[in-house]
Amino acid sequence: METIKRQKDFDCVQMKNDIQAKIYAEIKKMNTAERLSYFNQ
Repeated sequence: METIKRQKDFDCVQMKNDIQAKIYAEIKKMNTAERLSYFNQ
């Protein structure tokens, strides 16, 4: 049986990590009220 090698064009886990890092950078200096407002937008 042949093994098919596929190039990975999209990495879902890496995308999730990038988005989480971006959000963390935006909210890390906010207080609780500001964070609630941010996530309610």
